[in-house]
Amino acid sequence: MSQNLLNNIGIRIGVFRGSAVIALGLVLTFSFESRAFAANEYAIFTLDGNFDELSRSKARMLYRGKTKSLQGKRIELSDWPESSSERSEFYQSLLGKDVAQMNAYWASLSFSGKARPPKEMDSASVSSLVIWLAEKSNRIGYAPLSEIPAEANVLYVVGKEQ
Repeated sequence: MSQNLLNNIGIRIGVFRGSAVIALGLVLTFSFESRAFAANEYAIFTLDGNFDELSRSKARMLYRGKTKSLQGKRIELSDWPESSSERSEFYQSLLGKDVAQMNAYWASLSFSGKARPPKEMDSASVSSLVIWLAEKSNRIGYAPLSEIPAEANVLYVVGKEQ
């Protein structure tokens, strides 16, 4: 083989190795970011002390519209504003879905008459959520665990099981 051909092959191998190292670095970076992303814990809670804790399965059923009542009591769910990071993180942690997927899912349930989507809050604040929850005892919401008020009845913590 000629020296030019060997040099050309060497350069291509070097470029390939460099690309592989960069790709591996990106994969590792994004995997750590997604783990940090999923590390946030969210509490599904109510202000009514008469509800029992939920299993993971029941919590998932609630936010997939598969159950409309708990312990014989019809419930109303809340949701954070569509653009909020809380909403995105919550659905990713609980159901492994992004906001667009959940919007499409709720639209199909709503259109077919099988379920109503959760009530979207006007602002991304725990205080507005608590005001909404306090209006009726059958209301349930979610918020970052670190922001849950002392009077809340935590039904399930999303993120601790991961």
